[in-house]
Amino acid sequence: MWDNDVYTYSSRVLRIIAESYIDVYDGVSFRAGQVLTDPLGIAEFRADFDNALSSIGSKWRLNGSDFKYYHKYSLLQQAVIADIFDIPDSDLMKLGFYDIKKMKVIAYSKMKRFLNGDS
Repeated sequence: MWDNDVYTYSSRVLRIIAESYIDVYDGVSFRAGQVLTDPLGIAEFRADFDNALSSIGSKWRLNGSDFKYYHKYSLLQQAVIADIFDIPDSDLMKLGFYDIKKMKVIAYSKMKRFLNGDS
């Protein structure tokens, strides 16, 4: 959301970026019927997202498309990475994760606070 030329991130926007992360340069839809396709705008969103994801654990870097390559990241980061790769919560439970919804709320909230300067 824009306020006096300053963009304020919401957890919802960060979740949408995560879900669009792999194909983000095809466009990101934050509202029905409105798709962001401006490469510079998308690059800024993705860079902010990457920095925010790094802020809740290790330095984030996309490293293949298999979730098993991301075990070195914090549990909060892995919860967000699961959204990037569209891994259902039921599959995460099989891997030993629990309170997944709570983990995601905490992860996205911390990322939002980092980006908005509230950390």
